[in-house]
Amino acid sequence: MPHRDIRRVRETNLRLGAALAEVEGLYTALVRTDSPGRRRRLMTDLARAADRLAGLAAAPPGPRPPNSGARRSRWARRRVLAERGAEWIAARYRRDVP
Repeated sequence: MPHRDIRRVRETNLRLGAALAEVEGLYTALVRTDSPGRRRRLMTDLARAADRLAGLAAAPPGPRPPNSGARRSRWARRRVLAERGAEWIAARYRRDVP
């Protein structure tokens, strides 16, 4: 894999990791809060962050290398799981946000 492709994949993984960390942090804060006003703000922020994560995870990865085989890499599996989780969180909390 050319150096440019490795750098692109790393940058994508870093963006995904940062977006996932934001979702996890907001979800943890939401679970631990007792204030109704803060809960509402956190739910709104969580829905937005989950939408961003889903958008990043759903973005096409770019050109595939030839002979890429049927097996998914660990990072590809993580991207799919991150996308599913973000879509679930966004769907769940989007309903409750006014």
